[in-house]
Amino acid sequence: MKKILFLNTIPNKTIVLKNNEELTIVGLITNGWEGIRHLTIKAMGRGAACKCIFFILGTNNSSYSAKIEAIHAAPQTQIKARIRSVLTDKSSCGIEGAWSIEKKASGADTYFAHHTLLLSQGASAKTAPFLEIKTDDVKAGHAASVGKVDGDALFYLLSRGLSEQQARALLVQGFFETELAAIENEKIKDTIRVAVTTFLSKEKHE
Repeated sequence: MKKILFLNTIPNKTIVLKNNEELTIVGLITNGWEGIRHLTIKAMGRGAACKCIFFILGTNNSSYSAKIEAIHAAPQTQIKARIRSVLTDKSSCGIEGAWSIEKKASGADTYFAHHTLLLSQGASAKTAPFLEIKTDDVKAGHAASVGKVDGDALFYLLSRGLSEQQARALLVQGFFETELAAIENEKIKDTIRVAVTTFLSKEKHE
């Protein structure tokens, strides 16, 4: 059985997945919060799968801090989280990914990635991925990056006649499109694209 959740935050919640249950969590996050949110995903049944895709648009002094915990407790389970954050002003984002594969979870397939694009000098991001693997027969990986708009790509677009605002907008939209392609629901994808466009129209770059 396949389910999809469309959220506006990273929730303080524990999600338990049973045999062959498939869940996709999509988050479009524009409002920050105080403290640290804690989302736990437990794949307790054979063949359970969860895909998390979070898009964070940070402005002002907003803070987006969370711990995402994934526990593989049964064979042939899959938990993958992909987070893309774009931060401006003095916003900050800190994501900890704590991934655990238990001894009985043979055949597990797991991944954690958090990529951040900083649009201002005052914005900041931190990522802390952890993997604990207690069995050999698994696929596991993680990735993280924090960077600014690519100067060469920006120069190329400017040379093609685009304004700096238009060029930056295209680069940011491309940064998100990488993960949008993995979402099957077209209405959700359109909602996220509109939010990105609105965010960029208000962005004051340095």
